[in-house]
Amino acid sequence: MKDTASLISSLVAVVGDYGGMAFNDKHVQRWLDQFPEEHHKVILKELGSIMDKAYLSKKETKRMISEVAADRNVFSEGLEKARFMDTNQGAGTQQELLQLFDETISEAHGISIEECGQGESSSYIYVDEAIWSGEQFIDGLRTWVRDFDDLHDISRMDIIVLAVHTRDLDDIRRQMGRILPYTRISLWHFIEFENGLQHAKEIFEGYWPSSGLGYNEETTDYISRIVKMKSRTREKEVPILRKSGHPKSDAYFTGAMNRKLVERLFLEKGVEIVNHMKKPEIYMKPMGYDAARTLGFGSYFISYMGISKHCPLVLWWEDEGWYPLFPRNEI
Repeated sequence: MKDTASLISSLVAVVGDYGGMAFNDKHVQRWLDQFPEEHHKVILKELGSIMDKAYLSKKETKRMISEVAADRNVFSEGLEKARFMDTNQGAGTQQELLQLFDETISEAHGISIEECGQGESSSYIYVDEAIWSGEQFIDGLRTWVRDFDDLHDISRMDIIVLAVHTRDLDDIRRQMGRILPYTRISLWHFIEFENGLQHAKEIFEGYWPSSGLGYNEETTDYISRIVKMKSRTREKEVPILRKSGHPKSDAYFTGAMNRKLVERLFLEKGVEIVNHMKKPEIYMKPMGYDAARTLGFGSYFISYMGISKHCPLVLWWEDEGWYPLFPRNEI
């Protein structure tokens, strides 16, 4: 295994354009020092492996946008007929991506996104960074449709995101169908994280701590509290801890033992953070925000624009004395 300095440099080389900040070796070391020194190399090795596949730089994001802007399946009637939506009212990552679309389309076709969809148009384009549990996306969609007197006026909607997570995707599709009953909806994405329970025995692409490990007392107590909140049937259907030995394949961690160790460290430190929050939030879990009764959503996905609250707290939390690796912008 490489030495610590080399592993830090390798990580910085992948995520160095994060958040427009000075994401350098010194910054990474300061975050790393919050964990036991004997585990530093494993943390860096595994985080580097995950980020190599799950992090999107600005350069890669521009490439993806150029690709989709040229896709005739998405813009089958031409760019001029498509109307870009702004459900966040000029804020957040959606605005950043709309600006990139505007630059790309202007350079390639000599038309701005404001000029797209002028006149009569019933085809709409929704652009955003990712879909996690879908709450923010669905809430924004409900608010947006209130401006329409007749939902028949929305004949087509193309949703373009950089990444999706499969856990709640079927429910998200059903909710979209209820909100837009007369609309042909298509979802386009570049990265898909398989974090649903249907195939968790074979594959699970997200942080989900394993059973069969010796967690510290504080973490054991926290897990017990979550378990008590669930019915026995629900705990059997959706276990708090993943079964040891599952999943059988893993494209993100380099090995099963390293995965167990990193997820244990992230969970234990995350429990410390949760237990010391000045203003506790019921859905803020050690492995990330999640309204379901879990240890957290556990998303791998991070981009140069920011990190979601659905990622483990140890990566982004900035309070109660914790120093974040990825200081969070609102996503």
